Amino acid sequence: MGSIVSLTALFCIYAVSELIAMRTRAILSTVLGISVILLAGFWSGLLPQTIIKDAQVSGIGMGVVGMLIVSMGTTIDFTELKQEWKVVVTSVLCVVFAVAAIILIGAFVMDPKIAISGSPIFAGGNAATLIMLAAAKEKGLEYVGTFCLVLLVTQKFFGIPIASFALRHLARQLRVDPGFVAQYSEEAEKKAEAARKRPLAMPSAFDKPSVYLAKLGLVATLSFYAARLTGGHIHYLVMCLILGTLFFALGFLDKGILAKTQSSGLIIFFVTIVIFTNLGATTPQQVLSVLPPLIWSAVLGVAGLCAAALLCSRLFRMPFTLAVSLGITCTFGFPTTMLISQEVSEAMGKTEAQRKALLNFLLPKMLVAGFVTVTITSVVLAGFVVNIL
Repeated sequence: MGSIVSLTALFCIYAVSELIAMRTRAILSTVLGISVILLAGFWSGLLPQTIIKDAQVSGIGMGVVGMLIVSMGTTIDFTELKQEWKVVVTSVLCVVFAVAAIILIGAFVMDPKIAISGSPIFAGGNAATLIMLAAAKEKGLEYVGTFCLVLLVTQKFFGIPIASFALRHLARQLRVDPGFVAQYSEEAEKKAEAARKRPLAMPSAFDKPSVYLAKLGLVATLSFYAARLTGGHIHYLVMCLILGTLFFALGFLDKGILAKTQSSGLIIFFVTIVIFTNLGATTPQQVLSVLPPLIWSAVLGVAGLCAAALLCSRLFRMPFTLAVSLGITCTFGFPTTMLISQEVSEAMGKTEAQRKALLNFLLPKMLVAGFVTVTITSVVLAGFVVNIL
């Protein structure tokens, strides 16, 4: 496929998936729609497995993802960040309980080595998978490596519907609360106004799309070098979120700056498509060969996660649906955490004030949860679990 043909096909798949998400009121999310359409295309032979490579979007997607994360940092201020410790604790406990359930109970219903290797992959993404794949290869466990790859690719098929259902239920409760709507719908305007009075705020003459893009690029670049100074202990994308929050607090970045660049749709498209780069390598035969342990891993992982969510909902007096949504981010991570928050807010808000309130409430929590589970907790757990494989 030529690059323009491949790119156009991906644009069409993305558009159809967004329309499906809108028509189903986010029951079927955009990411889930893309996954299903791409898999159907790959397995039927209608789409080449190299379509994403042919479209040449991978390099751009990985290049602009830092800018997108920086922009996400402007949805959080330090006052709110202090309140997100409950989100962090809930996310970590949900992942730990899920991993424990898969290892301890899974050993009785499937190969213990598969249970051990699959548990940190359920808890996170690519980094945890790479750790387990290297360990499986070193020990000559090829079938375990196959299972790890299939679980990585397919876990979003059960994680996204659970998150979508839970967030829709939560949004339905929140939108009828006048106090909630008033508090969160007005926050954005208040913070934006306050930003003008902060140390690094720039005059209105600089309010240009090109300047906004330059600002995002500068902070993303600074994040890259700051992450390197930590010796890799803080991931580049986590640093983007931290510095995005910091420079928003200082007034250098505007609230929701990405939308002001007039290129947010294109940037989100590139970042979203990148997560499907390895999908073409998954065959029906691979899925069928590991289907029983795949199902057991999903069932046990979700059960353990729900047990932790129930505990946290009681301890922190947060809705059970919110706790489940925070924990299940481990199965998909960013940018799905952003996309699903936007889709649910748009679908469930009946007025502009309700949509804004829901987004301001859900997005920071889902972003923080996704980074905690996928970027940090899963890697730590993989480093521990690999020693008992």
